[in-house]
Amino acid sequence: MLAAGGQFVSERKAPGIVPALENGIAIIAYLNRKAPRPAGLAEISSTIGISKSHCHSLLKTLTHFDWLSFDEETKTYRLHSGIISDASSLLNSPIINVIRPLLSELVQRLELPCVLSEPMSDDSFVVIDRINAHHIMEVSFPVGHRFSRNAAAQMRAYLAWQNPERIDRWMQDWNPVAYTETTVIDPATLRAEIGATRRRGWARSVGEFTEGLMALALPIFDRSGQVAYIFNLSSLVNTLLPREEQVAREMQRTAAQIHRALAARVPLDFPT
Repeated sequence: MLAAGGQFVSERKAPGIVPALENGIAIIAYLNRKAPRPAGLAEISSTIGISKSHCHSLLKTLTHFDWLSFDEETKTYRLHSGIISDASSLLNSPIINVIRPLLSELVQRLELPCVLSEPMSDDSFVVIDRINAHHIMEVSFPVGHRFSRNAAAQMRAYLAWQNPERIDRWMQDWNPVAYTETTVIDPATLRAEIGATRRRGWARSVGEFTEGLMALALPIFDRSGQVAYIFNLSSLVNTLLPREEQVAREMQRTAAQIHRALAARVPLDFPT
């Protein structure tokens, strides 16, 4: 399914079991990617590839349950708070309740915004939480926003401490996207950067995903040793680059606190 500008609504192919449900999910995914901009019936139906009548029925149903809101003047739809209410347990899981205060302390110390995302089965990353620093550049990605598997900082943080077989499988399905002039799109260069990330002890993206922005990222492991979440801090390149090592050390310190609190199993060479 294609979205405006040739972007896929979902990176996962629908199984074709319950088409109406799949179309409803596609609508939610599309509006989530467009946020904060709304979309009208014609745009949504053509993007998802369904009839206007079927799309209108789905939109009315989602609006009834407050998953979407409808603007009478502009005749457009956007995500509404009902979807968060009905999925509130995800935002209040025991693990998140451990992670959130430690990330909040990190943000206060460094005065840099933080995003917590969860790796998905299609290798994308969904925003679970975001913490903004006061009077500093804010993160605009909403909870539920899905980052592509090509999001440089998250991707490298996820892959760097994986075994070679997992990295090979990921690379087999890799379709490079040049978001900026500095985006790595060569397989050999990417493999080298994944290795450098592990040796360095943190993932970095300098203007590769968004022009002029820099991000540092680290994984959070669970008790089985799997990557459960990724957290990253970001700012303008000229703000973060001079502070990179100091910020990275503080992030490593926070990751160690989280792992101790979760009794997580981390790789032997992961920074502590």
